[in-house]
Order: sequence, then C-alpha cells, then structure tokens
Amino acid sequence: MAVLSQFNPPADLTELAADDLPGWSARVAQIFGRFTRSGDFPQFYDPTEVDTPDDRAVKKVAWTAFPARLTVDATSDRERWALADSDRQRQDEYCEWSVSRDANGRIRRVVFTSEVPEYWEYLFEADGDRLTELYGEMFGRSVTLDALAGPDGSYQRDNALNGSTAGGLAHLIQDTNNLGAAVALAATATILREDDGRPVTDQQHLVRCGQLGEPDRNSDPQIAAAVNDLAGQGADITLEDPMGLYIDGLLTGEMEAPGGEDAAEFWTIERGTQDRTLRASYEVPEGLGFTVSDIRIGGRPIEFGAQLADHVQVKLTAIASRLGSHSPERQPCVG
Repeated sequence: MAVLSQFNPPADLTELAADDLPGWSARVAQIFGRFTRSGDFPQFYDPTEVDTPDDRAVKKVAWTAFPARLTVDATSDRERWALADSDRQRQDEYCEWSVSRDANGRIRRVVFTSEVPEYWEYLFEADGDRLTELYGEMFGRSVTLDALAGPDGSYQRDNALNGSTAGGLAHLIQDTNNLGAAVALAATATILREDDGRPVTDQQHLVRCGQLGEPDRNSDPQIAAAVNDLAGQGADITLEDPMGLYIDGLLTGEMEAPGGEDAAEFWTIERGTQDRTLRASYEVPEGLGFTVSDIRIGGRPIEFGAQLADHVQVKLTAIASRLGSHSPERQPCVG
C-alpha cells in the first residue's frame, strides 16, 4: 500500500468540491503534525508522509455512547438519563444526541452524531453555500451564514441551531469531542508507561499516568489501552483514513416495540455509511400509531434519549504496521 495521497473527508463524504479536498487534507495533516514533527512520538506517523504496508493490523476500538462519569455520579438510572439529556457538554463520549418531543412530551425522534466539528469549520470557510444547504436540510428551514457565525465572524460550533439538546443537531460540540482530541490521544498513547518500575497496563491507571484524556470516560481508557498495546509490540501506529469518530450501531436486543414491530427498523443512518456512520436517528413512522416513548428497553418505556445512548456504540480505528520495528522503553508517569 502506497503513501496515502491525501486525507479524505469523514466517511468519504462527497459534498466538498474537488478543488477543496486538498484544503481539508491539509487541515488534518496540521493536526497530525503537532505530534509527528516533534520527535516525541516516534511510533506515531502521518499516512500521507509514511507508507502503510498491506500487512497492516487493523484495530477497531468501540465503546458505549452514554457518558460513563454520569453512571458513577448519579444515584439512579432516571437521574443519569435526565442529566445526560440536559446538556450536550455532559455527552463526552465522542457522540452527542438531541431529542424531539410532541406536544404531549412524548419522544418523537432522537438524533445522534459523532461528526467532528473541524469538518464543519472547514465547510464554513470553503463552501458556505453548501454548509447552509446542509443546515437547511437538517433543520427544515432556511439558514444564513451569519446565523452560524460567532462575534468574530468565524464558524461557531455551538451556534443557536447546533447547541441544543432538543430539536436537532449538526455535529459534535462538547469541548473534548473533536478530531484534534482523538488524534492527540492516539499519539500520546504510543508512549509506554511505568509506575515505580512496574509496567502500567490497567486502562484507568494508564490514562492517569500518561495524562491521556479522562479516566472516567468509556472512550479514552479503551482507546489509550488499545494503542498502547500496539505500541508495546513495537509497531508504527496511525489512525485509519478517512479520519473520524463513527457510530457503530444501535444494540436492540433488549428493545420491544408495540405490536411485535422490529425495534431495529426505526434506526436510520442519515450521514455516512453502514460502516462509517456519522449521523443516525431513531424515529417511529407516524403511520404505525405509536412513538419512541412506547418502545421499551429492558422492560422500561423510553423517556429519555439517553436510554438509547446506553445501547449506541461508537468507534475509532487504529492502524498498526511494521510490528517489531521499535523497541520502546517505558517512561515514568507524567506529573
């Protein structure tokens, strides 16, 4: 496999004009360059600068979309679900959602996204017309660029349309839910750690020792441990192109819909593909005569979008090549 010619848009989206594709690739390369050019992470590489052999190993890391820290802090399921639904800043597992309800407060639709904000910032700069068109399609209304810009005129991630937990959303806005954070985690996790001379292998201990994100999340410890394990095998490591965090599906085994309907049928991929889903919704067609709130999960009716988040999976894919080409030495804990 040759050196990657350029970084592709998330999920190989085709909305960017051909002339704008190099600009997106340069944006991703800039993120990679923070780690590949410092010399501090010799096992992490930019696939547009270093080739990835055909015999590479592919490591999918998957986790639950519901915020792990809320499970620790809450005293009941209802409390944690309500907290998660109340604020997108609490939805910190590289997946966020928004809930639409009818006049009676029953859930009509829940939309999930794992799409990185950097891509939308680039669209704002490269093709504002396409950006406003996308917003119009998602929110069912006319949208202007001014409505998506902040006081300084640049794109505002948590603009009035995309900042809510109700009525819809476009992409991730939580402070650490972005491509830069995911690349940083993968790069820094290539450093093996030791604590008082003992190898650090426990996921939470590794995150704390190496300051690799948040130890109380589902995502960060699993990503860090998977990458660190590959690094321990002496591999060169990168992330799979097209770069992004992806929704890995909804687990419906515990779900029951009225009339014997298949609960899995109400999950719809709206952006991306089956393998690389960026946006998906859960909605019951009006003609069936019931709503999402009439569906049960584990015997309980759905009252919160967060109940679905308990069963939504998110993923990131790492690539390891040239196993055994490095002999890394363990470093002490940071700080």
